Amino acid sequence: MLDRIYQLPFPTLKVTDEYELREIRDEDADAYFTYYQEPNVGQYILATDPRSLIEARAELQYCRNLFRVKRGLYWALSHIKTGEMIGAVGLYTNNFHHRTELCYDLNKDYWRQGIMSAALKSTFAYCFREAGIERIEAVTKPQNEASQGILASLGFDFEGILKAYRYYEGGFHDVTMYALTRPMYELIAPPPQENDLDQLLDDMSKS
Repeated sequence: MLDRIYQLPFPTLKVTDEYELREIRDEDADAYFTYYQEPNVGQYILATDPRSLIEARAELQYCRNLFRVKRGLYWALSHIKTGEMIGAVGLYTNNFHHRTELCYDLNKDYWRQGIMSAALKSTFAYCFREAGIERIEAVTKPQNEASQGILASLGFDFEGILKAYRYYEGGFHDVTMYALTRPMYELIAPPPQENDLDQLLDDMSKS
């Protein structure tokens, strides 16, 4: 079971020297609502975009509560110096099966800069090396070739098309299924950083 991760403080993950993944805050609603006003951001996401600041606040509150009710984690991707939210990475977990579904979005101003790829790599390292996840799944609309390209570049396998898998706006939609498992990740992942190993040895000495 993954319950142990929910007994700890919400994890902050370093992405680069400029960006981090941190817990969502109330003040993130303005930035979140603003970057979703660009239609291309939510074009392939099978969920309703926030149509007002009130809806943006409610959506972020729901995402933040996932950790509190032990159903997942949802990070704000933000500038370290300014704290501004520029995107998000979320995990909806099946605790019994040690499986999680990945989702992510990014302000269009930051597309094609490698920021999301770096954020996802940090997320995967946390999932497989700290949280005890065995499988990460990601579904995309078949038309979303950019997202599929990111997943493939990060080692995900294409597992097929799931027919009528998601209900959205009065209709059922096909999705493509991608997955990354722990053994797959260990084949392609960089070795843990020295400070991570030091922390692991320290934890073992205390157990």
